[in-house]
Amino acid sequence: MSKCGISRRDFLKAGGAAGAALAGASPLGSLARVAAQSDSAINVLTVGDPWDLALQSVTDQFTEATGITVNIESLGYTALQARLVNAFLTQSADADVIAVDQMWISQYADNGWIRSLDDFISMDSDAHFDDFLPECLYSLSTWRNQVWTLPIASYAQGIMYRTDLFETAGLDPLPSSLADAGMWTWEDYFAILEQINGMDLDGTSMYGTTVIGAQPVPVVHMYSQLSASYGTRWFTQFPEAPWDFTPTINSDANLAALNDWKRLYELSPPESINYLWFDAGTRFSQGDIGMFYHWTPYFYLVNNEGYLTGTPSPVVDKFETAVLPTLTAGGDQVVSLGGWSLGMPSTSANQEAAWQFIKWATGAEAQKAMGEVNVKGYQFADFSRQSNYDDADLNAIYPFLGTQLEMMKLGDGKVVRPPAPIYTSLEGVYGLQINQAMSGQVSSEQALRTTQTLFENILRGNQMIPYGVESFDDTLENTKALQASLSGM
Repeated sequence: MSKCGISRRDFLKAGGAAGAALAGASPLGSLARVAAQSDSAINVLTVGDPWDLALQSVTDQFTEATGITVNIESLGYTALQARLVNAFLTQSADADVIAVDQMWISQYADNGWIRSLDDFISMDSDAHFDDFLPECLYSLSTWRNQVWTLPIASYAQGIMYRTDLFETAGLDPLPSSLADAGMWTWEDYFAILEQINGMDLDGTSMYGTTVIGAQPVPVVHMYSQLSASYGTRWFTQFPEAPWDFTPTINSDANLAALNDWKRLYELSPPESINYLWFDAGTRFSQGDIGMFYHWTPYFYLVNNEGYLTGTPSPVVDKFETAVLPTLTAGGDQVVSLGGWSLGMPSTSANQEAAWQFIKWATGAEAQKAMGEVNVKGYQFADFSRQSNYDDADLNAIYPFLGTQLEMMKLGDGKVVRPPAPIYTSLEGVYGLQINQAMSGQVSSEQALRTTQTLFENILRGNQMIPYGVESFDDTLENTKALQASLSGM
Protein backbone atom coordinates (compact mmCIF):
# COMPACT_ATOMS: atom_id res chain seq x y z
CA MET A 1 0.00 0.00 0.00
CA SER A 2 1.36 3.43 -0.92
CA LYS A 3 0.93 6.73 0.86
CA CYS A 4 -1.83 7.70 -1.56
CA GLY A 5 -4.14 5.26 0.25
CA ILE A 6 -5.08 3.22 -2.81
CA SER A 7 -3.86 -0.25 -3.64
CA ARG A 8 -2.21 -1.09 -6.92
CA ARG A 9 -5.19 -3.26 -7.93
CA ASP A 10 -7.73 -0.56 -7.02
CA PHE A 11 -5.62 2.05 -8.81
CA LEU A 12 -5.76 0.03 -12.01
CA LYS A 13 -9.49 -0.67 -11.56
CA ALA A 14 -10.10 3.06 -11.25
CA GLY A 15 -8.16 3.50 -14.44
CA GLY A 16 -10.62 1.32 -16.32
CA ALA A 17 -13.52 3.52 -15.27
CA ALA A 18 -11.85 6.83 -15.91
CA GLY A 19 -9.81 5.95 -18.97
CA ALA A 20 -12.56 6.54 -21.50
CA ALA A 21 -13.15 10.03 -20.18
CA LEU A 22 -9.49 10.85 -20.38
CA ALA A 23 -8.80 9.42 -23.82
CA GLY A 24 -8.43 12.24 -26.30
CA ALA A 25 -8.57 14.87 -23.58
CA SER A 26 -4.98 14.50 -22.40
CA PRO A 27 -1.90 12.35 -23.08
CA LEU A 28 -2.74 9.98 -20.25
CA GLY A 29 -4.58 7.18 -22.06
CA SER A 30 -6.07 4.81 -19.50
CA LEU A 31 -4.28 6.31 -16.51
CA ALA A 32 -6.78 6.70 -13.70
CA ARG A 33 -8.26 9.97 -12.52
CA VAL A 34 -7.93 9.55 -8.78
CA ALA A 35 -7.59 13.17 -7.72
CA ALA A 36 -10.45 12.83 -5.25
CA GLN A 37 -8.81 9.83 -3.64
CA SER A 38 -5.19 10.92 -3.35
CA ASP A 39 -3.13 13.74 -1.95
CA SER A 40 0.14 11.90 -2.51
CA ALA A 41 3.30 13.62 -3.66
CA ILE A 42 6.41 12.18 -5.26
CA ASN A 43 9.87 13.64 -5.59
CA VAL A 44 11.61 13.31 -8.93
CA LEU A 45 15.29 13.97 -9.53
CA THR A 46 16.17 14.70 -13.15
CA VAL A 47 19.07 16.03 -15.19
CA GLY A 48 19.17 19.31 -17.09
CA ASP A 49 18.75 17.87 -20.58
CA PRO A 50 16.17 19.01 -23.17
CA TRP A 51 13.80 16.18 -22.28
CA ASP A 52 13.62 17.43 -18.71
CA LEU A 53 12.35 20.82 -19.87
CA ALA A 54 9.70 19.19 -22.04
CA LEU A 55 8.66 16.86 -19.22
CA GLN A 56 8.23 19.71 -16.76
CA SER A 57 6.04 21.48 -19.31
CA VAL A 58 3.45 18.68 -19.34
CA THR A 59 3.65 17.15 -15.85
CA ASP A 60 0.60 19.11 -14.66
CA GLN A 61 -1.46 16.81 -16.88
CA PHE A 62 -0.36 13.83 -14.78
CA THR A 63 -1.25 15.62 -11.55
CA GLU A 64 -4.64 16.68 -12.90
CA ALA A 65 -5.50 13.08 -13.76
CA THR A 66 -4.13 11.35 -10.66
CA GLY A 67 -4.02 13.86 -7.85
CA ILE A 68 -0.37 12.96 -7.40
CA THR A 69 1.78 16.04 -6.98
CA VAL A 70 5.13 15.84 -8.73
CA ASN A 71 8.05 17.77 -7.30
CA ILE A 72 10.79 17.86 -9.92
CA GLU A 73 14.33 18.91 -9.09
CA SER A 74 16.73 19.19 -12.01
CA LEU A 75 20.49 18.95 -11.49
CA GLY A 76 23.61 18.97 -13.60
CA TYR A 77 25.10 15.63 -14.62
CA THR A 78 27.88 15.50 -12.02
CA ALA A 79 25.69 16.88 -9.24
CA LEU A 80 22.96 14.34 -9.97
CA GLN A 81 25.36 11.42 -9.89
CA ALA A 82 26.89 12.57 -6.59
CA ARG A 83 23.47 13.21 -5.04
CA LEU A 84 22.17 9.78 -6.00
CA VAL A 85 25.20 7.84 -4.82
CA ASN A 86 25.17 9.67 -1.50
CA ALA A 87 21.48 8.92 -1.02
CA PHE A 88 22.00 5.26 -1.86
CA LEU A 89 24.95 4.84 0.48
CA THR A 90 23.14 6.52 3.35
CA GLN A 91 19.85 4.69 2.62
CA SER A 92 17.99 8.00 2.62
CA ALA A 93 14.69 8.34 0.76
CA ASP A 94 15.93 11.23 -1.34
CA ALA A 95 13.57 10.67 -4.30
CA ASP A 96 10.82 8.40 -5.57
CA VAL A 97 11.78 8.58 -9.25
CA ILE A 98 15.24 9.26 -10.60
CA ALA A 99 16.83 9.94 -13.96
CA VAL A 100 19.40 7.24 -14.68
CA ASP A 101 22.23 7.46 -17.17
CA GLN A 102 22.60 4.15 -19.01
CA MET A 103 26.15 3.78 -17.68
CA TRP A 104 24.96 3.74 -14.06
CA ILE A 105 22.44 0.89 -14.28
CA SER A 106 24.85 -2.00 -13.70
CA GLN A 107 26.23 -0.41 -10.53
CA TYR A 108 22.82 0.65 -9.25
CA ALA A 109 21.22 -2.74 -9.94
CA ASP A 110 24.07 -4.88 -8.61
CA ASN A 111 24.10 -2.89 -5.36
CA GLY A 112 20.34 -3.07 -4.91
CA TRP A 113 20.00 0.70 -5.09
CA ILE A 114 17.13 0.62 -7.57
CA ARG A 115 14.36 -1.94 -7.83
CA SER A 116 13.45 -4.06 -10.83
CA LEU A 117 10.35 -2.93 -12.72
CA ASP A 118 9.55 -6.41 -14.04
CA ASP A 119 6.57 -7.01 -11.74
CA PHE A 120 5.05 -3.60 -12.44
CA ILE A 121 5.42 -4.08 -16.21
CA SER A 122 3.99 -7.59 -16.31
CA MET A 123 0.92 -6.54 -14.27
CA ASP A 124 0.14 -3.38 -16.27
CA SER A 125 -1.02 -3.98 -19.83
CA ASP A 126 -1.45 -0.23 -20.30
CA ALA A 127 2.32 0.17 -20.02
CA HIS A 128 2.38 -1.10 -23.64
CA PHE A 129 5.84 -2.45 -23.03
CA ASP A 130 5.89 -4.12 -26.45
CA ASP A 131 5.85 -0.65 -28.08
CA PHE A 132 9.38 0.21 -26.92
CA LEU A 133 12.16 -0.22 -29.47
CA PRO A 134 14.07 -3.25 -28.15
CA GLU A 135 17.36 -1.53 -29.00
CA CYS A 136 16.45 1.28 -26.58
CA LEU A 137 15.52 -1.12 -23.81
CA TYR A 138 18.71 -3.10 -24.41
CA SER A 139 20.99 -0.08 -24.36
CA LEU A 140 19.32 1.95 -21.61
CA SER A 141 17.23 -0.20 -19.31
CA THR A 142 18.16 -3.88 -18.96
CA TRP A 143 20.80 -5.60 -16.88
CA ARG A 144 21.13 -9.33 -16.13
CA ASN A 145 17.79 -10.12 -17.76
CA GLN A 146 15.72 -7.66 -15.77
CA VAL A 147 14.26 -4.25 -16.59
CA TRP A 148 15.44 -1.63 -14.12
CA THR A 149 14.27 1.57 -15.79
CA LEU A 150 12.12 2.75 -18.69
CA PRO A 151 13.55 5.05 -21.40
CA ILE A 152 12.50 8.69 -21.17
CA ALA A 153 14.89 9.98 -23.88
CA SER A 154 16.91 7.85 -26.29
CA TYR A 155 19.79 9.27 -28.33
CA ALA A 156 21.34 7.73 -31.42
CA GLN A 157 23.97 9.46 -33.55
CA GLY A 158 23.68 10.89 -37.03
CA ILE A 159 24.93 13.58 -39.39
CA MET A 160 23.92 17.21 -39.91
CA TYR A 161 25.19 19.07 -42.96
CA ARG A 162 24.72 22.42 -44.71
CA THR A 163 22.70 21.95 -47.88
CA ASP A 164 23.57 25.40 -49.25
CA LEU A 165 27.29 24.67 -48.87
CA PHE A 166 26.88 21.30 -50.57
CA GLU A 167 25.09 22.96 -53.49
CA THR A 168 27.86 25.56 -53.79
CA ALA A 169 30.47 22.78 -53.77
CA GLY A 170 28.54 20.72 -56.34
CA LEU A 171 28.05 17.86 -53.89
CA ASP A 172 25.09 15.49 -53.91
CA PRO A 173 22.81 15.29 -50.88
CA LEU A 174 23.83 12.72 -48.30
CA PRO A 175 21.73 9.57 -47.78
CA SER A 176 18.91 10.06 -45.27
CA SER A 177 18.05 6.37 -45.43
CA LEU A 178 20.05 3.17 -45.28
CA ALA A 179 18.36 2.12 -48.53
CA ASP A 180 20.38 4.83 -50.29
CA ALA A 181 23.61 4.42 -48.31
CA GLY A 182 25.18 1.35 -49.89
CA MET A 183 28.39 3.13 -50.94
CA TRP A 184 28.47 5.73 -48.15
CA THR A 185 31.76 5.29 -46.24
CA TRP A 186 33.92 7.18 -43.76
CA GLU A 187 36.41 7.65 -46.59
CA ASP A 188 33.70 9.55 -48.47
CA TYR A 189 32.96 11.54 -45.32
CA PHE A 190 36.57 12.68 -44.97
CA ALA A 191 36.82 13.49 -48.69
CA ILE A 192 33.84 15.83 -48.38
CA LEU A 193 35.29 17.49 -45.30
CA GLU A 194 38.57 18.11 -47.10
CA GLN A 195 36.69 19.67 -50.02
CA ILE A 196 34.49 22.03 -48.02
CA ASN A 197 37.04 23.03 -45.37
CA GLY A 198 38.06 26.63 -45.97
CA MET A 199 35.37 27.30 -48.58
CA ASP A 200 33.71 30.69 -48.66
CA LEU A 201 29.93 30.75 -48.26
CA ASP A 202 28.32 34.18 -48.49
CA GLY A 203 31.41 35.79 -47.01
CA THR A 204 31.92 33.19 -44.27
CA SER A 205 35.00 30.98 -44.26
CA MET A 206 33.76 27.49 -43.42
CA TYR A 207 35.30 24.81 -41.24
CA GLY A 208 34.78 21.32 -42.54
CA THR A 209 33.47 20.03 -39.21
CA THR A 210 33.56 20.37 -35.43
CA VAL A 211 34.26 17.87 -32.67
CA ILE A 212 33.60 17.43 -28.96
CA GLY A 213 37.07 17.48 -27.49
CA ALA A 214 36.71 18.14 -23.77
CA GLN A 215 37.97 15.46 -21.41
CA PRO A 216 37.32 13.27 -19.55
CA VAL A 217 33.70 12.42 -20.47
CA PRO A 218 32.45 14.49 -23.46
CA VAL A 219 35.17 13.48 -25.94
CA VAL A 220 34.50 9.78 -25.32
CA HIS A 221 30.86 10.18 -26.37
CA MET A 222 31.76 11.42 -29.83
CA TYR A 223 35.01 9.53 -30.35
CA SER A 224 33.56 6.16 -29.40
CA GLN A 225 31.09 6.36 -32.30
CA LEU A 226 33.93 6.66 -34.80
CA SER A 227 35.99 3.96 -33.13
CA ALA A 228 33.05 1.54 -32.94
CA SER A 229 32.39 2.09 -36.63
CA TYR A 230 36.01 1.13 -37.25
CA GLY A 231 35.55 -2.13 -35.31
CA THR A 232 36.96 -1.18 -31.89
CA ARG A 233 35.77 -3.14 -28.87
CA TRP A 234 36.71 -2.37 -25.27
CA PHE A 235 36.98 -5.89 -23.90
CA THR A 236 37.85 -9.42 -25.00
CA GLN A 237 34.25 -10.56 -24.50
CA PHE A 238 31.32 -8.47 -23.32
CA PRO A 239 28.31 -8.33 -23.26
CA GLU A 240 28.15 -11.91 -24.58
CA ALA A 241 28.91 -14.61 -22.02
CA PRO A 242 31.28 -15.60 -20.58
CA TRP A 243 32.47 -12.11 -19.69
CA ASP A 244 36.18 -11.44 -20.10
CA PHE A 245 37.09 -7.85 -19.27
CA THR A 246 40.66 -8.10 -20.51
CA PRO A 247 40.90 -4.80 -22.42
CA THR A 248 41.39 -4.68 -26.19
CA ILE A 249 41.49 -0.91 -26.47
CA ASN A 250 45.02 -0.89 -27.92
CA SER A 251 44.10 -2.40 -31.29
CA ASP A 252 44.85 -1.68 -34.93
CA ALA A 253 41.22 -0.71 -35.43
CA ASN A 254 41.34 1.83 -32.61
CA LEU A 255 44.68 3.23 -33.81
CA ALA A 256 43.15 3.88 -37.23
CA ALA A 257 40.16 5.52 -35.56
CA LEU A 258 42.30 7.75 -33.32
CA ASN A 259 44.44 8.90 -36.25
CA ASP A 260 41.30 9.77 -38.19
CA TRP A 261 39.84 11.48 -35.12
CA LYS A 262 42.87 13.74 -35.13
CA ARG A 263 42.15 14.46 -38.79
CA LEU A 264 38.64 15.53 -37.79
CA TYR A 265 40.11 17.91 -35.23
CA GLU A 266 42.42 19.42 -37.88
CA LEU A 267 39.31 20.27 -39.91
CA SER A 268 37.56 21.81 -36.86
CA PRO A 269 37.84 25.11 -34.99
CA PRO A 270 40.98 24.91 -32.79
CA GLU A 271 38.97 25.68 -29.67
CA SER A 272 36.84 22.57 -30.18
CA ILE A 273 39.43 20.59 -28.20
CA ASN A 274 37.66 22.09 -25.17
CA TYR A 275 34.11 21.73 -26.47
CA LEU A 276 31.41 20.08 -24.40
CA TRP A 277 28.39 18.42 -26.02
CA PHE A 278 26.36 21.59 -26.54
CA ASP A 279 29.41 23.62 -27.61
CA ALA A 280 29.74 21.53 -30.77
CA GLY A 281 26.02 21.75 -31.49
CA THR A 282 25.84 25.49 -31.03
CA ARG A 283 28.97 25.97 -33.13
CA PHE A 284 27.16 24.37 -36.07
CA SER A 285 24.29 26.75 -35.27
CA GLN A 286 26.63 29.73 -35.71
CA GLY A 287 26.84 29.04 -39.42
CA ASP A 288 30.51 28.29 -40.11
CA ILE A 289 30.51 24.47 -39.89
CA GLY A 290 29.89 22.36 -42.99
CA MET A 291 29.10 18.93 -41.57
CA PHE A 292 29.36 16.99 -38.34
CA TYR A 293 27.95 13.99 -36.51
CA HIS A 294 26.49 14.17 -33.03
CA TRP A 295 23.76 12.84 -30.74
CA THR A 296 20.36 12.99 -32.45
CA PRO A 297 18.84 15.61 -30.07
CA TYR A 298 20.95 18.08 -32.00
CA PHE A 299 18.81 17.33 -35.06
CA TYR A 300 16.43 19.87 -33.51
CA LEU A 301 18.66 21.74 -31.05
CA VAL A 302 20.72 23.29 -33.86
CA ASN A 303 17.66 25.32 -34.85
CA ASN A 304 18.56 27.56 -31.89
CA GLU A 305 21.48 29.96 -32.21
CA GLY A 306 22.61 28.86 -28.76
CA TYR A 307 21.71 26.06 -26.40
CA LEU A 308 17.90 26.30 -25.99
CA THR A 309 17.90 30.06 -26.46
CA GLY A 310 14.68 30.15 -28.48
CA THR A 311 16.33 32.45 -31.01
CA PRO A 312 16.44 30.92 -34.51
CA SER A 313 19.92 30.08 -35.75
CA PRO A 314 21.21 31.12 -39.19
CA VAL A 315 21.18 27.46 -40.31
CA VAL A 316 17.40 27.01 -40.04
CA ASP A 317 16.14 25.52 -43.33
CA LYS A 318 19.74 25.29 -44.56
CA PHE A 319 20.68 21.87 -43.22
CA GLU A 320 19.60 18.26 -43.51
CA THR A 321 20.26 15.07 -41.57
CA ALA A 322 21.83 11.86 -42.81
CA VAL A 323 22.69 8.34 -41.70
CA LEU A 324 26.19 7.52 -40.50
CA PRO A 325 28.67 6.05 -43.00
CA THR A 326 30.32 2.64 -42.66
CA LEU A 327 33.98 1.69 -42.73
CA THR A 328 33.59 -0.18 -46.03
CA ALA A 329 30.93 0.12 -48.72
CA GLY A 330 27.90 -1.90 -47.68
CA GLY A 331 29.61 -2.91 -44.43
CA ASP A 332 28.09 -3.39 -41.03
CA GLN A 333 27.36 -0.41 -38.82
CA VAL A 334 27.04 -0.10 -35.07
CA VAL A 335 25.54 3.12 -33.76
CA SER A 336 26.08 4.55 -30.32
CA LEU A 337 22.76 4.56 -28.48
CA GLY A 338 22.61 6.50 -25.25
CA GLY A 339 20.24 8.60 -23.25
CA TRP A 340 18.26 8.66 -20.05
CA SER A 341 15.67 6.50 -18.35
CA LEU A 342 13.50 6.71 -15.25
CA GLY A 343 14.05 4.35 -12.35
CA MET A 344 12.79 3.82 -8.83
CA PRO A 345 15.10 3.86 -5.79
CA SER A 346 14.62 0.88 -3.49
CA THR A 347 14.21 3.37 -0.62
CA SER A 348 11.13 5.05 -2.12
CA ALA A 349 8.13 4.94 0.22
CA ASN A 350 5.79 5.84 -2.64
CA GLN A 351 6.49 3.05 -5.08
CA GLU A 352 2.94 2.74 -6.45
CA ALA A 353 2.72 6.44 -7.26
CA ALA A 354 6.30 6.40 -8.54
CA TRP A 355 5.45 3.60 -10.98
CA GLN A 356 2.39 5.45 -12.24
CA PHE A 357 4.58 8.45 -13.02
CA ILE A 358 7.28 6.37 -14.70
CA LYS A 359 4.68 4.57 -16.80
CA TRP A 360 2.99 7.83 -17.76
CA ALA A 361 6.13 9.87 -18.53
CA THR A 362 7.58 7.16 -20.77
CA GLY A 363 4.24 6.36 -22.40
CA ALA A 364 3.50 7.16 -26.03
CA GLU A 365 0.88 9.81 -25.36
CA ALA A 366 2.91 11.74 -22.79
CA GLN A 367 5.94 11.48 -25.06
CA LYS A 368 3.88 12.95 -27.89
CA ALA A 369 2.78 15.81 -25.64
CA MET A 370 6.44 16.45 -24.83
CA GLY A 371 7.21 16.42 -28.55
CA GLU A 372 4.56 19.05 -29.19
CA VAL A 373 6.06 21.44 -26.64
CA ASN A 374 7.74 24.40 -28.32
CA VAL A 375 8.19 27.11 -25.72
CA LYS A 376 11.29 29.31 -25.72
CA GLY A 377 12.95 26.92 -28.12
CA TYR A 378 12.28 23.83 -26.00
CA GLN A 379 11.59 20.82 -28.16
CA PHE A 380 11.76 17.06 -27.77
CA ALA A 381 12.07 14.27 -30.33
CA ASP A 382 14.08 11.66 -28.44
CA PHE A 383 11.48 8.93 -28.71
CA SER A 384 11.94 5.33 -27.63
CA ARG A 385 8.61 3.93 -28.88
CA GLN A 386 7.72 2.74 -32.36
CA SER A 387 4.29 4.38 -32.21
CA ASN A 388 5.84 7.82 -31.74
CA TYR A 389 7.99 7.32 -34.82
CA ASP A 390 4.85 6.29 -36.74
CA ASP A 391 2.87 9.33 -35.58
CA ALA A 392 1.98 11.65 -38.47
CA ASP A 393 1.77 14.76 -36.26
CA LEU A 394 5.24 14.22 -34.83
CA ASN A 395 6.70 13.51 -38.27
CA ALA A 396 5.27 16.82 -39.48
CA ILE A 397 7.11 18.63 -36.67
CA TYR A 398 10.30 16.54 -36.92
CA PRO A 399 10.80 15.42 -40.55
CA PHE A 400 14.05 13.68 -39.65
CA LEU A 401 12.36 10.98 -37.55
CA GLY A 402 12.74 8.37 -40.29
CA THR A 403 16.51 8.87 -40.35
CA GLN A 404 16.67 8.87 -36.56
CA LEU A 405 14.68 5.63 -36.33
CA GLU A 406 17.06 3.85 -38.70
CA MET A 407 20.00 4.89 -36.54
CA MET A 408 18.13 3.76 -33.41
CA LYS A 409 17.57 0.32 -34.88
CA LEU A 410 21.32 -0.03 -35.43
CA GLY A 411 22.03 1.15 -31.90
CA ASP A 412 24.08 -0.91 -29.45
CA GLY A 413 24.94 0.99 -26.29
CA LYS A 414 26.48 -2.08 -24.69
CA VAL A 415 29.19 -2.34 -27.33
CA VAL A 416 30.02 1.29 -28.13
CA ARG A 417 30.31 2.38 -24.48
CA PRO A 418 29.93 -0.88 -22.52
CA PRO A 419 28.25 -0.38 -19.12
CA ALA A 420 30.68 -2.36 -17.00
CA PRO A 421 30.14 -1.60 -13.29
CA ILE A 422 33.26 0.61 -13.21
CA TYR A 423 32.67 2.29 -16.56
CA THR A 424 33.05 5.83 -15.21
CA SER A 425 36.61 5.14 -14.04
CA LEU A 426 37.55 3.70 -17.42
CA GLU A 427 35.94 6.58 -19.29
CA GLY A 428 37.91 9.10 -17.26
CA VAL A 429 41.35 7.77 -18.24
CA TYR A 430 40.25 7.11 -21.84
CA GLY A 431 38.99 10.64 -22.39
CA LEU A 432 42.18 12.16 -21.00
CA GLN A 433 44.35 10.15 -23.39
CA ILE A 434 42.20 10.97 -26.44
CA ASN A 435 42.39 14.66 -25.58
CA GLN A 436 46.16 14.52 -25.15
CA ALA A 437 46.54 12.80 -28.52
CA MET A 438 44.46 15.57 -30.11
CA SER A 439 46.69 18.26 -28.63
CA GLY A 440 49.88 16.47 -29.69
CA GLN A 441 51.09 15.92 -26.13
CA VAL A 442 51.34 12.20 -26.89
CA SER A 443 51.23 10.13 -30.06
CA SER A 444 48.21 8.04 -30.96
CA GLU A 445 50.23 4.92 -30.23
CA GLN A 446 51.29 6.14 -26.80
CA ALA A 447 47.75 7.25 -25.93
CA LEU A 448 46.36 3.81 -26.61
CA ARG A 449 49.20 1.99 -24.84
CA THR A 450 48.65 4.12 -21.76
CA THR A 451 44.90 3.61 -21.91
CA GLN A 452 45.38 -0.15 -22.19
CA THR A 453 47.70 -0.21 -19.17
CA LEU A 454 45.42 1.94 -17.05
CA PHE A 455 42.37 -0.12 -18.04
CA GLU A 456 44.18 -3.29 -16.95
CA ASN A 457 45.20 -1.74 -13.62
CA ILE A 458 41.69 -0.49 -12.86
CA LEU A 459 40.03 -3.75 -13.88
CA ARG A 460 42.43 -5.91 -11.88
CA GLY A 461 42.16 -3.59 -8.89
CA ASN A 462 38.40 -4.04 -8.97
CA GLN A 463 38.69 -7.83 -9.32
CA MET A 464 37.23 -7.85 -12.81
CA ILE A 465 40.30 -9.56 -14.30
CA PRO A 466 39.88 -12.44 -14.00
CA TYR A 467 36.11 -12.12 -13.72
CA GLY A 468 34.86 -14.40 -10.97
CA VAL A 469 31.19 -13.42 -10.89
CA GLU A 470 28.54 -15.22 -12.91
CA SER A 471 28.13 -13.78 -16.40
CA PHE A 472 24.92 -13.24 -18.32
CA ASP A 473 24.58 -13.57 -22.08
CA ASP A 474 23.49 -9.96 -22.47
CA THR A 475 22.42 -9.87 -26.11
CA LEU A 476 19.75 -7.92 -27.96
CA GLU A 477 17.97 -11.20 -28.70
CA ASN A 478 17.69 -11.95 -24.99
CA THR A 479 16.26 -8.48 -24.38
CA LYS A 480 13.69 -9.11 -27.11
CA ALA A 481 12.73 -12.38 -25.40
CA LEU A 482 12.41 -10.57 -22.04
CA GLN A 483 10.28 -7.87 -23.65
CA ALA A 484 7.97 -10.46 -25.16
CA SER A 485 7.66 -12.31 -21.85
CA LEU A 486 6.82 -9.22 -19.81
CA SER A 487 4.36 -8.11 -22.50
CA GLY A 488 2.52 -11.43 -22.24
CA MET A 489 3.34 -12.36 -25.80
